[in-house]
Order: sequence, then structure tokens, then C-alpha cells
Amino acid sequence: MHTDRTRPPLRRRARRLRALGTLLAGGVALGLMAAPAATAAPAPATPAAAAAPAGPSAGPSSRAAADNVTITSASNGRQLDVQNGSRGDGAYIVTNSAPGHSQSWSLSVNPADLTFAIVNDTTGKCIDVSWPALRQQTCRGQDSQKWYFQPVSGSRTVFLIRNASDNSCLDLIADAQYDDAWTGKSNCHAGANQRWTTTATAAYELAVDHGAKACQKDTSTCSWAVKSEAPAAPLPKVCASAVWYNNSSSTVTQTFSVTRTTGWQSSLTSSLSADLAAGAAPALQTRVSSTLTFTNTWHGSTSVGDGIQVSVPEKQYGWVTLSVLARKVTGTWTFDARGLPWKAEDTVVVPVKDDPAGGATVYIANTSPTFTSCA
Repeated sequence: MHTDRTRPPLRRRARRLRALGTLLAGGVALGLMAAPAATAAPAPATPAAAAAPAGPSAGPSSRAAADNVTITSASNGRQLDVQNGSRGDGAYIVTNSAPGHSQSWSLSVNPADLTFAIVNDTTGKCIDVSWPALRQQTCRGQDSQKWYFQPVSGSRTVFLIRNASDNSCLDLIADAQYDDAWTGKSNCHAGANQRWTTTATAAYELAVDHGAKACQKDTSTCSWAVKSEAPAAPLPKVCASAVWYNNSSSTVTQTFSVTRTTGWQSSLTSSLSADLAAGAAPALQTRVSSTLTFTNTWHGSTSVGDGIQVSVPEKQYGWVTLSVLARKVTGTWTFDARGLPWKAEDTVVVPVKDDPAGGATVYIANTSPTFTSCA
């Protein structure tokens, strides 16, 4: 935002008002999908409040969703534990009946690829690949200590736990049905001894986000099949800029930077939706786009150079909102198409420039002598 310098004696008051407006705008805009279009139109003097669109569930970055969790064998019903409660490097990772010795774990997630270290909450050490069984070792971040979830086909609660070093699976050696049974790793076959449940509520989201990151890196690991396309419909209007107060005695043309966005959303996870909106998942976007029956998709905030000019009258507030016209496309993602494929249903919001039946995606210039709500 540009600072109005036409009346120096009022500069301090103007700064306070602008700061207040910016804070209010930021509070409304954070976390909302912003998808404006190429033209701006005057808004009513007092902007109407609009509810934020319902978004996906909370993302897996939440610490509470991955801390102090248990991991249980779906085969013998026993939980991952450190043998004899040892605190030293090299102790075997086993399964024991609850309460066991050290059965509480935390998942230290790497946001770059959604792999995680499995850290014991008592010893502070990480599960590491070793022979003849898995062991705990000081956490050093190497691939042998990185794991990721993959849902067993058809389930959202039972998982394979795969190692990032070679994509092998954590398993219960010999499918042992007794306490102190060793765990190891072997080629994935999704048998009973490789199936695990966990109290980590973020597990499925972690699996989806890891699959999406892998797809973004190598599109041969995923595919998209469209099921249906809904007609174009407007989304709730949302805030697209900060709020600026013109404290001068004349109208000022102010350039408002708008939130950068592609306008796309996903219903699967907040992380995937945020990546799509930010343009950080072009490979997934291309996968969906290639199946669409329509071509009038909106090209994001870059279509207006990420900025809108608004003529703000003297002693008035100015800001930019957006009204998005979008089509909801439902379909199925298939991840890990090279190994043991698994599917996830999704609804993808695809913004469109306009529609023959009426409506368009537009930025809206707003000015008002009072400010109560951004959108």
C-alpha cells in the first residue's frame, strides 16, 4: 500500500487507521481461497458481509494430530514398543501388549515431502532400518529413519508404513502373535503382518499429501479419473487485499496488491488445497485439466498482474474483494500407480472466467466512509 503524503500533519493518524484496516483485512482473508478476475466494478458504499466458504479439514501440520500416538499391529493387536524399555541406541523395536514399556510415539513430519520420523516419546530416539530387526537410534534425519503412510486399499484407518529409503514396508516378523515380537522391513505385499492402525488423526491426510507430493515430482505415480462436473456457480465473496484509508483531501488512485492465487481448491486436505491455490501443484492441476470438458478456466490472479487500481475518495476506505465463478469436479485420484495403488475420492473446485448461463469471476473495487467487514 502507498502512504498518503498530501497532508503531513495528519500522517500519524493515517498510519494508525491504515494499520487497523490492514489488520482487519488480514484477519478476514487468511485461509480463504481468493480467485478474482480481470475486471473491477464499483461496489456499494457499505460492503456486505459474506461468510467464508467451507474449507477442508485441518491439515496434518497440527502438532496435536501427530504427537503422543500409538501404532498397533492389525495382525496381533499389540503396540510398537522399545524392547525392555531400553533408552540406548540399538534397542530392538517390538510389539507388546499395552501398557508395555515405551509405547508413545510422535511423528516428526518433513513438510517438503510429508515423510516423517517415528520418535519415541520416552527415549527421544527414532525407528531406524536395521538387521535382523528394526532398532531405535539417535535421530539423524537419514532416509532409513524416514517413513510415510499408505492406506490399505479401500480403508482410511489401516495403513502400510513405508520406508523412504527403498519404499519397503514395516512388518511384524513372521507374523508373530506374542509379546516382544520383533519388527522388520520387507518388500510390500500388504499382508496382515504389514498392516497397522494408529491414534494419529492426521494419518490419512499425511498419506494423501505424501501421495500428492510424489505425484508432483513424478506424474507417473498418480492418475485422475473424473466422475462428474457440476454447473458453474458463484462462491461466497472473499477479501482479496488489505484495507487502505485515504486521509487526504482529494481522491487518490491506489494500487492494491491482491492475494496471489490460482483459485483451485481440493476437498481432500487443507495442505493439498493450499498447494493448488498457490500454484505449487501444477502437475496435479494438469492431471485434472486434461480430463475437463470445458476450457474457460480462469488463469488466476496473474491475469491482472496481481494488482488492482482503485480510486479512493477522500476520507474513505478502499479495498478489493473477489467473486469467483467455479465448477466443482468430482473424481478419483490413484496414487502409487507403480506399486500398490490406492484411491482417494476428491472434489476439485475449478474457477472459470465466465459462463454462457451468466456470471463471471471478477475483482470488485470497494470504497466506503466506514469499514466494518472486508467481504
